[in-house]
Amino acid sequence: MRTGFPAIDVDPHPDFRIYSAGNLGEVAPQRLSPMSWSLVGTPMERGTRRLVRQVWGTVPWAEGSHYVFLGYFGCRPYHNLSAYSHLAGQFPRVSPRDVTEAYFEGVEPPPVRSHGREGAMRRYAAIPRMLRVWGRLNQTINRLEEEVTVLEDLARRAVGRGSEAGMYEVLLRAEPMLADGWAAHIVTTSCVVPMTVAQRELHRRVPGAGGVEAWLNRPRELVWSRMYDAVGTPGDFAPGEFLGSSFYEVADADDPWQRFVVRHSSPATGAGARPDGVLELDEALWGMLPPVRRRLVQGTARMIGDMMAAREHSKSVVMRLLHLHRRILPELAAAWRLPGGRWPYLTIEEFRRAHREPGLLEHAEQRREECLRAVDAPMPEHLDLTGAVGVPWGAEARRLARGVSPGRVTGVVVTSADDPPEDGPCVLVCASADADVAPLLGFVDGVLTERGSEMSHIAILAREHRIPAVVGYADAAALRTGDMITIDGRSGDVHVEPAG
Repeated sequence: MRTGFPAIDVDPHPDFRIYSAGNLGEVAPQRLSPMSWSLVGTPMERGTRRLVRQVWGTVPWAEGSHYVFLGYFGCRPYHNLSAYSHLAGQFPRVSPRDVTEAYFEGVEPPPVRSHGREGAMRRYAAIPRMLRVWGRLNQTINRLEEEVTVLEDLARRAVGRGSEAGMYEVLLRAEPMLADGWAAHIVTTSCVVPMTVAQRELHRRVPGAGGVEAWLNRPRELVWSRMYDAVGTPGDFAPGEFLGSSFYEVADADDPWQRFVVRHSSPATGAGARPDGVLELDEALWGMLPPVRRRLVQGTARMIGDMMAAREHSKSVVMRLLHLHRRILPELAAAWRLPGGRWPYLTIEEFRRAHREPGLLEHAEQRREECLRAVDAPMPEHLDLTGAVGVPWGAEARRLARGVSPGRVTGVVVTSADDPPEDGPCVLVCASADADVAPLLGFVDGVLTERGSEMSHIAILAREHRIPAVVGYADAAALRTGDMITIDGRSGDVHVEPAG
């Protein structure tokens, strides 16, 4: 990766040239400050490279001084769709289409080059190697959560006393935790795709198990309810305090970045939560199979559910660390008398040196001017940089609705700003959704979003709450509170009857 003080954009990869916002486009701001990019994109890149080395060793296509798996163009973060499509080909029976369906809203995958693909034996060996990495992960995530809790206490005392040394220590201690947290998140995100493909192949061979994956693959428990219980009083560095802020942007109180952040919902309160069913449908489906088949089907479904839960757990750890930076960076910038509003244009590595290298601030001013020009330029969802000038990739493709959590419900449309009706079912409609809607899901009977993929966070949340969910519905913004809507969380069908 480049060092020094480049222009805003990173260098495009010399071979992998198709980029997509993907699930970053669902939950991240449309633009990220250079500081936030250094805390999100750079450690995600390093975490993905770490996973590749753990599974395949050092391979030329995942090395180099350029970013391979991420991109940052016009202050917008991207995944490298070409690189992830190539990565998919390193697993047996996994196709680029499996990756785009899971995380890139079903966009047409780019052509995959044939050279650089691992041999058949190494592709099959990748599965047990990845599972070994996964097997050590829960212990890592639990350790990180304990360390972050200690760090939050240190930050609370340092800020309360105005201790520059204490706040600086928080930044230093957060660096390896953030690297490990993003690496864990990458592992959990990557493991799910080959495991769901393997599950699909297994179900084809087990009589009576085909076509029920959507009913079985759900996490038993997610971390978000626990985080909402730990929101605390604003300013006290409680574990759940980050839920009131933008997940990825640490400069969300500064212009122009505050224009792009998505503020998160307050926890729902009061009565009216849906009662749990008498019999879990997945248990009923398992009970219909003979013992040997049941153990096979049940084992894979629970492993995938545990991977989903670990993904959300690792993300919560990362978000808590980002929130510590959100609180500490402006405090230190003021203590070091840095010019107002300049710290978001430094990277975290540069910021840690800013108080003893005044020349860095001149470069920050140049970068600020570049960012102010870039944030007003339109950036496509999918970006093709194969030519001399970047153009949209798949711009003409209309987003297709797809079911991601099974079930069928008819109810009135509500938004996150509405109170759910006391009598009758309702369906939550929003542009996109992340863990900020978690407190609302116990009070609604279905979810419909404009953005999303099969493995979106909203899909996992809806499965945990056992409610139907449809993502990628292009006309979601046209729906109004009170409209009557029917959604099918398996087929993706949506039927609307306007109010009045």
